[in-house]
Amino acid sequence: MKAACLREFGGPNVLQYEDVAQPEPGRGELVVKVAACGINRYDLYMRMGAVFTDITFPHVLGADVAGTVAAIGDDVAGWHEGDTAIVAPGYPIDPADWDIKPENHAPSFEVTGTHTWGGNAEYIRVPARFVLKDETGLPAEQVAAMPLVLMTAVHAVETLGEVRAGASVLVQAGASGSGIACVQVAKMLGARVAATVGSPEKVATVTEAGAELVINYKEGNFADAVLDWTNDVGVDAVIDNVGGSVFEDNLRALRPGGVFVNFGLVGGMKATLNFRDLFFRQHQLRGSFMGSMDEFKRGLAWLGEGKIRAFVDRTYALSEAAEAHRYIDSRAVRGKVVLIP
Repeated sequence: MKAACLREFGGPNVLQYEDVAQPEPGRGELVVKVAACGINRYDLYMRMGAVFTDITFPHVLGADVAGTVAAIGDDVAGWHEGDTAIVAPGYPIDPADWDIKPENHAPSFEVTGTHTWGGNAEYIRVPARFVLKDETGLPAEQVAAMPLVLMTAVHAVETLGEVRAGASVLVQAGASGSGIACVQVAKMLGARVAATVGSPEKVATVTEAGAELVINYKEGNFADAVLDWTNDVGVDAVIDNVGGSVFEDNLRALRPGGVFVNFGLVGGMKATLNFRDLFFRQHQLRGSFMGSMDEFKRGLAWLGEGKIRAFVDRTYALSEAAEAHRYIDSRAVRGKVVLIP
């Protein structure tokens, strides 16, 4: 089969389109023919060696897979060849952890395509229990734009952020794939949403996703804008996928007793925490990594019902994986980029 292979860490040019052995299903496994695979910024970090350096080369990235069942292993029930399928964007890779709930608390839980091969190929092999039937009725490229960001958004916004009807929420990097998903989930739950962007061109996209206030952080301080929007009260929840560079202003934009949820590090891994402010303002700080299969199923149901939707910026052929990575690196993306084998 053809795959976008990684044989060393580095820039986009290390992704090579080449022939590799097609996987065969083992006991309890499915082989899915990939119709589309979304790219996440995580894939770029993996490519650069910024997440793990102990992966075995050659390696195939890709967590967001939509496709059809091509082969079925022994002891797998309920599936037929040709069934449309969605691969979980993260799961415990050690079978000893498979019964741990929620799955993202398992010691071996990781993003699909981290140590196991992902979906930047024509086929992917996955434990059947972490493959769901695609009942959305949507085109494959739209489905493939959603798994990782959707699972993440449901967990970060609804579960950890405790966002409910009437709440006010700030979403960082609102035009990113995860940002758009978080904006939509918060809006669907009945919240008022503010979001940050880095260019005027992204304002319309985030407004379309449901944000009431869109702040270009290059034109003014976002915390000041949020405080003005909330009459100096602050928002009930901050959903942050940026990290250290905006940490202090995130807390300044948060009301006393509010919830701060982080699931990204693009703005740095370290920040200064003022414990006096934490003590008196009673902020709740929560780390978020992916989500559970139940949260993923809930998000997919909303996707199928049209309550949230995929924002696909553009698609590339699998052979153009390096170019797709370059485009994401440019930070011009509004939504998701998807590879088509």
